[in-house]
Amino acid sequence: WNRRRLGKLVVRPFIGESAQMPAECAIDLASHVAATFDVQTNAQGTGMTWRHPDAFYCPISRQCMHDPVVLADGHTYERRHIEKWLRRHNTSPVTGLELAQKDLFPNHALRNAIEEYFQQVFSAHRRAIRKSALRPAVAGEAPDASDTALLGTIDALMECSLLVNADHSTEHILREIMDQARRIVGAEVASVFLVESESDSLVSMVNSTNGEIRIPLSAGIAGHVASTGEPVVIEDAYSDARFDRSVDNQTGFRTRSVMCVPLKAKKAVFGVAQLINKTSEGFMVSGQGDGSPNFKGGDAPGSFTNDDLQFLLVFASQAAQAIMGNSTPDEFQPRLRKQSSSFSSGGSSPSSWRPSIGRWFTRCLGKAEVEEAPAPPRPVKATKARSADLVGALSKRCSSALAEAYETWEFDALGLAEASDNQPLSTLAYYLIDRSGLMEQFGMEPGKLCCFLREIEQGYDDSNAYHNRSHAASVLHVTHALLQHTDLAALVASTLESKDVGDCDRESLVKLACLLAAAVHDFEHKGLSNDFLVRTSDDRAVRYNDLHVNENHHIAASFEVLRRPDCNFLGALSAGALRELRRLMIAIVLGTDMADSNPIAQAFAEARSRQATTQGETSAEASATAFVPASEQDATLLLQMAIKCSDLGHLALSWESHVRWVARLEDEFFAQGDHEKALGFPQISFLMDREKPGASETQVGFMDFVVFPLFRALASALPGAEPLLAGAAANRERWQAT
Repeated sequence: WNRRRLGKLVVRPFIGESAQMPAECAIDLASHVAATFDVQTNAQGTGMTWRHPDAFYCPISRQCMHDPVVLADGHTYERRHIEKWLRRHNTSPVTGLELAQKDLFPNHALRNAIEEYFQQVFSAHRRAIRKSALRPAVAGEAPDASDTALLGTIDALMECSLLVNADHSTEHILREIMDQARRIVGAEVASVFLVESESDSLVSMVNSTNGEIRIPLSAGIAGHVASTGEPVVIEDAYSDARFDRSVDNQTGFRTRSVMCVPLKAKKAVFGVAQLINKTSEGFMVSGQGDGSPNFKGGDAPGSFTNDDLQFLLVFASQAAQAIMGNSTPDEFQPRLRKQSSSFSSGGSSPSSWRPSIGRWFTRCLGKAEVEEAPAPPRPVKATKARSADLVGALSKRCSSALAEAYETWEFDALGLAEASDNQPLSTLAYYLIDRSGLMEQFGMEPGKLCCFLREIEQGYDDSNAYHNRSHAASVLHVTHALLQHTDLAALVASTLESKDVGDCDRESLVKLACLLAAAVHDFEHKGLSNDFLVRTSDDRAVRYNDLHVNENHHIAASFEVLRRPDCNFLGALSAGALRELRRLMIAIVLGTDMADSNPIAQAFAEARSRQATTQGETSAEASATAFVPASEQDATLLLQMAIKCSDLGHLALSWESHVRWVARLEDEFFAQGDHEKALGFPQISFLMDREKPGASETQVGFMDFVVFPLFRALASALPGAEPLLAGAAANRERWQAT
C-alpha cells in the first residue's frame, strides 16, 4: 500500500468489509452515508437503529477518531493513542507484526469525511426533534405519543453526541450535549448553575464571562427556580422583578429573555439549567413545514415558547441521565471549590479549568433516582439505580474475578477496570468491605459508602499512566491479602487496648483503617513527585511546608470528602473510634512517601532488635520469628511497612501484569521529565529523562536496593507474606535474564 503514490485510505463500509478508495472520494462517502441516514430516518422515524462506519473508530480506543493518522501497517489510528502505543511497542496494534518504521501521516481525507458525516447526522437529528416537538396531535393517538416521539429523537441525538465525543472528557461531552440544546431551541447562551449548600449559593464557573459567577440561592431568576422548583419563561427579563441585573452590570452582557428549569433528584433541587436570549437561529422555530432549520439572521429575536420549555425540561432530564450512564473514562482534574461545577455552551472555558462534572453528577445523581421531566416519558436507557445497587451490580458482573482476588495474591486491576466500566476501585473496595463483614459490623449505610468510594475513585486522574484508580485498586488488593493471610490486624490491635474506642472491635477497626487508607493513598495525585512540587512551589508544597506534600494532600482531601453528609458512612462510630481510625489512616498514608523508605525500614529493624534483646534472642533468631509490636509506635511501623510493600505490590504479580505496570510507571516518569525540560530545569529527575535509561531498564537495581529489603523484613515479621517475596524474586530473575 503506497500512501504517497496513490493517496489512498482504508475504509470499512457499513457491511463491515474492507475497501479502498481515492482520498478525493472521501467527501462523497460522507455525503452518501449522511444521505442514507436521512432516508432511513424519514422512513423509520425514531425507532431506527444505526451503525456508523467502522472506519471511523480507532482500533486502540474503539472510539470515534478526531485526529486520524496512518501508520506503516496501513491502518488508521487516533493520534494520541497510537503515539502512546509506539512509545512502548515496536509492533502494530492490529497485526502484532514488527514495524519497519514508526512514522505517522495525517489522514486528512478521513478526518474530513468524519466531520462532514456527523454534521449531516446531527442535522438530521435536529430536524427529527423539531418534527416530533411541533407535530400536531393525531386523533385517537395516546396523549403521550408526541412526548414519546420527542424522547426518542432526543435519545438518538444524545447517543450520537456521546459516540462522537466518547474519547473526550465528561466536561467536553456535557458541553457538546448542552450546545445541541442551545442550537435546537435557538438561544445565545446555555448554562448550568449548581447549588452550593454550604454557602446557600448558586455557582457557575464556566459561562460567557469565562469566570466564576456566584449568586445567593434566593437571588435572581435562577435562584427563584432553585428555591421553588418551578420552571419559568421570562419574555422581558428587565421588566421582571425577580431578575437580578448585577451580573449584567458586571459583565456588560444584556439579558433579554430567559428560560430556566430546575434539576432535581429525589424531589430536591440540586441546580438549574437555563437558556438566555431567544434567537431565530434554532430548529424549534415554528412556521416551516419542511422540517428544515430557520436561518434568518436578520429576524428580530422572539420569546421562548411552551414547545421550547417542554424540550428543555425533557432535555435537561435526559442530559443528566446520559452523563450518569456514560462509561467514558474521564480525564479528571483537581476538584472545584466545595465540589461545585457548572457549564455554559455560550462561551469557551479557560484552558486552566477542567471541572469534574462527571464526578459531581455521580455524587448527586448516583445516590438518588433522577426525577423525570414533567412530560410523560418512556423509560430512559441510563441506569437509575441507587449507588449501592450500581456497585452491587458491578460486583455481580465481576463476581468470579472478585472472589478470586479475595482469596489469592494475584489480581489484575487493569482487567477489572475494563470489566467494571472503569470503576475498579469502588467495585473492589465495596466488595471487600461487604464480604469481610465490616459494613454490617460498623453499621455503614451502603448508599453513603458507595458515594464516598465513587467520589474517591473519581479523584484519581485517568490521565496519569500509573497513579490512577487501577493502581489504587491494586494496592488495596495487596493490603487485603496481607490482612487475609497474616496476623497484621491482630498484632496492631493488641497495642490498642488502652484506646477508648467504645464497643468497637479493635481488630476490625484496624482492618477498616488499612483498607480505607489503601483506597485513598494516592487520592488526587497529579502524576508529579514531591520533589517536583517543592521545586515549583506548588500550592500543595506551600500548604504542607514541603513535607510529605503528596501524601498530606491525599489523606487530608480524603477526610474532606468523608466529612460531607452524603459521604459520611461512618456515622455510627463513636468519637473515640473515629479518632483512632483517623490516626491509623494518617500514619499509613504518610508512610507511602518513598523518600522515607530507608528511615522506616531502619526504624523497623531497630524495633525487631529491641524485641530480640527483650526476649534474649540473637538478631538471627529474632529475624526468624514473627514480630510482636511492643508499643503503639512499633505497630505504626508495622503498618507503614505493610503499606509500603502493598504500594510496590505489582512487583510480585505475574510477569505479564508486572511488566504492564512498569511500562506505565515509566510513561508517567517520562511525562514529568518532559515537563521539567519545558520548565528549563538544569537537571532532569532520576529515571525521568526519556533520553536516558528509564524504570524498565533499572528494575534489577531497584529491586535489590529498595524492594527486597522491605519485602524480606515484612516477610520475616509476618510469615504469611512470603508470597510477596517469592513473586518479586521470580520477576527479578526475569529482569536479570532480559
